[in-house]
Amino acid sequence: MNSFSVLGIIVSAISILAIETEAYTWPIPYQSVSNRPKNDPYCQAGLVPFCPTGKSVNSMPFVDPSDIVEVFALKKPVWSFKYGPLMGFFNIMHDGLGFRSKKTGLNYTMEWYELDQLFNCTFPHLLEDGNLKWCNQGALCVYDGINDTVWNQYGFIKKVSEVSGSQYNQFANWSLYDNNTAIYYETWSIYNNNNTDNSQVMFFDSFDCASWVLRAFDQLYAVGAKFDGNIKLNYTRLNLYSHTPLLIGNYTQIINSKNETLINGIREFYKTFQKRSDYLEQFTEAFNEIFVKKEFYFYYNDLYWYLTLKAPFIKITYYNIPLPGTK
Repeated sequence: MNSFSVLGIIVSAISILAIETEAYTWPIPYQSVSNRPKNDPYCQAGLVPFCPTGKSVNSMPFVDPSDIVEVFALKKPVWSFKYGPLMGFFNIMHDGLGFRSKKTGLNYTMEWYELDQLFNCTFPHLLEDGNLKWCNQGALCVYDGINDTVWNQYGFIKKVSEVSGSQYNQFANWSLYDNNTAIYYETWSIYNNNNTDNSQVMFFDSFDCASWVLRAFDQLYAVGAKFDGNIKLNYTRLNLYSHTPLLIGNYTQIINSKNETLINGIREFYKTFQKRSDYLEQFTEAFNEIFVKKEFYFYYNDLYWYLTLKAPFIKITYYNIPLPGTK
């Protein structure tokens, strides 16, 4: 059965749940929460625990208001601890920020990333009873020091700004708030085409390490930071290209629909992505499945959407995004 016949079944099965796509304003806004829930003990990071040398939960370094704090952009290949520079050859990069107090000489690293490893944030666990369990929380890891070797070996450390201690402290307070309210990781960006002109429509935006850095830069700018316009920074996006997404509903609505074709279709789709032994192998298989099936069940804000993919189906982009206040 091809993707379009499946889509026809889905449309007829869930028309009572769906809203006309024209009713949406794209992109769909990311949904924050009022307070971070406790992470499900079922969810485990696996090879590397989250933030092993970081500060305690809801702990941020603050500085003397009269201090001057240097701000650094940090970038290195994803999984460089295991694969060295390999992912950098494909522009799959991880982003963070560094801060250095001129008064004390102390410095800090801040990274926002998955609590339970990237693949767990990208696809759910299919449980024996057929339910789907998502382990998709992300959080801010803050730790003492900036490891020059780790960041510079395959990436870089670039100074982008200086702020006063007072401005930095405002940013630190925002970081605490953001970390407790913007908690769900999203791997994919979804577009209608691969063009870079006005014909391109973003349906959904990713929410990952780069997203946090961009939000952090915006917040630093809002409290008065002036950025170095000579610094040019590119950011990784993992993109899917789709016809207009079709809203299916939340998982309870899907189960209550009693439509076995729809229910089994979602379960069979995610069954493909259950092996979690090797990071690179997992994503290679995921890429292959997407190219072969040309369909995707996409999870966003606790809702499932059906995507009918179109060429180029999936693509990694690495475009420049100017620092706030620069051209």
